[in-house]
Amino acid sequence: MIRALARNRRKGFSLPSPPPLARRQARQPLWADRWSVGLVLLAAALNAALALALWRRYELLPELVALHFNAYGEVDLIGDKREIFKLPLIGAVIWAANAAVATAAGAGDRVLARTLVSMAVLVQVLLAVAAWRILS
Repeated sequence: MIRALARNRRKGFSLPSPPPLARRQARQPLWADRWSVGLVLLAAALNAALALALWRRYELLPELVALHFNAYGEVDLIGDKREIFKLPLIGAVIWAANAAVATAAGAGDRVLARTLVSMAVLVQVLLAVAAWRILS
């Protein structure tokens, strides 16, 4: 196959190259992509909203809070009410890691970068659901 490609290249045939605009867009950094930037900011805003909601309800929480439930809906981990702030901390770590990897991969693989920042948004939503389940 390689020989056939080399033979066709000598004859003047070659694979079509992408249009110049597509090549420029593929090499742009992540912060030049509006969708990716919007998703990164949305994930950060969701994490901040979760931390703010937990902070506002902190005084109303009992000293011991059910932190984890098993598959049957029974409590299997109880902890101090301060441990509820691990949720936004976990969200911030996942957000930062996904944003860092997406930034590193953004110029070469736009789909991977958008998938990573989309998963950061999904994680924030799941953490908000977990906090709602714990607090209700």
